[in-house]
Amino acid sequence: MRAAAYLVLAVIQYLSIIITPSSLIAAAVVLTLTSICYALAGLKGQAFVGSKTLGGQGVAQMII
Repeated sequence: MRAAAYLVLAVIQYLSIIITPSSLIAAAVVLTLTSICYALAGLKGQAFVGSKTLGGQGVAQMII
């Protein structure tokens, strides 16, 4: 599901580049790579793991 969401966002970025060429190509490439990574993880059966470092439920506990 996450892979599909990132792929949709990448397609939107690619379409916006067609309309007005800009540096958004970098965002589109990163979103595409992220989509591929999530798709590969899904095919391998790996579950999503949250991280306290990057955010998530543990952030409030780290601040206190």
